[in-house]
Amino acid sequence: MAPFSLFLTIANLLGSTLAITAADAASHVIFSYPGTAHPARLTTLAKKCQIGGVIIFRDNVDSKLPAYLAGLQSAYASGGCTVKGPLLILTDQEGGQVKRLPGGPTLSEKMIGQQSNLAAAGNTAGVQAANALKAYNNNGNLAPVLDVYHAEGDFEDQFERSYSNDPAVVAACASAFIKAQQGLGIAATAKHFPGLGAASASENTDARPVTITRSLADLRSIDEAPYAAAIQAGVKMIMPSWALYPALDSEYPSGISSKWLQGELRGRLGFEGVIITDAIEAGGLSGFGTDSQRSVLALRAGVDIILAAARDVSQGEGIVSALVNAVNSGSLSSSAFSASTARISALRNAL
Repeated sequence: MAPFSLFLTIANLLGSTLAITAADAASHVIFSYPGTAHPARLTTLAKKCQIGGVIIFRDNVDSKLPAYLAGLQSAYASGGCTVKGPLLILTDQEGGQVKRLPGGPTLSEKMIGQQSNLAAAGNTAGVQAANALKAYNNNGNLAPVLDVYHAEGDFEDQFERSYSNDPAVVAACASAFIKAQQGLGIAATAKHFPGLGAASASENTDARPVTITRSLADLRSIDEAPYAAAIQAGVKMIMPSWALYPALDSEYPSGISSKWLQGELRGRLGFEGVIITDAIEAGGLSGFGTDSQRSVLALRAGVDIILAAARDVSQGEGIVSALVNAVNSGSLSSSAFSASTARISALRNAL
């Protein structure tokens, strides 16, 4: 073997056994905290490069929040962290009844879908959402919802979170929203892949397991159709649902299913951006272990970012530790983990 080839072989072998640290894993975890006692603990973790971002809820919002979030960004930037770019500061600013921050969008998604000019209405909502988020130093929105509702008053329609029962209307509204919002520097998230539109009013994956018994043909032609448009519009993130879809995978809910994430979302639809979970503590995942165990399952399936939304900083810390252990023990592929980190890095550097 030539000396240079031997050097490369040794380097590759060494590289494959290098242990990762909490600072390496943290970009994959979004933290949360309760109330308006904005914790110094998160600032300390930011200085150590040990958080990937924060999700903001309505009870976190006060006049001190923008300065606190700016301080988190400064603390992270001072740490010499491997993953550059700003921390992801996210919230759910869908419009209508579902808003965490003061401001727009004024109209609910259903109201937007009823307008005569869908592109204009979606664009206005995207601009309003971006402005509301920027006022509080957020740089990402867990919206829009792409679920195509199936019946009046069902899970998504009861709170007017679905643009329409027509996938073409959903696609038009969502694409305009995504382009407008991202044009103003706020990353958008299309959710809940492959679609929760068939869930009944009581089928809430936050609370309990839900099974969607749609045929694969219907899921692809109706529920997934808006995702193709969102991907073409350049959506930065996609959030899978916690429902079980036996048409493709009878064992794992979408958000921890490689068949749905790797095969369908990345393979068939060609999505190359960041996949972020819904709340990892959700009741829809009961039976799949602890939050840390679920997080490992999610990354193994193809997720990039875990949403630790229990309003407890220690939840996020536990998940970071679990990811470190999983990669270093070999139960998570180090090469897949590195590719996932690269996707997160590209997103954050583009903000």
